[in-house]
Amino acid sequence: MSNAHPFMAGEQKEATIFSIPIGRLGLFSRLLISGACAFMAFLGTFVLAIIGVAIYDSAHGISITNLDIAYRDIAAPVGVLAMLASLIYLVGGWVRSKISAGE
Repeated sequence: MSNAHPFMAGEQKEATIFSIPIGRLGLFSRLLISGACAFMAFLGTFVLAIIGVAIYDSAHGISITNLDIAYRDIAAPVGVLAMLASLIYLVGGWVRSKISAGE
């Protein structure tokens, strides 16, 4: 076993997300990971949007009793954009690996 750094030996380091090697995943796994990334982005943004709407309400002295603004106008578009970005990245990598394996 060599103690040399992988880049010194001419090997490329495999791409990972949260220590999961992306290069070895199939299409279905990549779709699940992109859905999970979008869901996490949606939930995080939704929590922050609810807090923001509450701060806005208390600062202006008005009451927005329904939180449709936080869901519909803030969190949902962020979730959709996160889904599109992760799908483009993950499925694009899958397509590149299939094309390079066919050569």
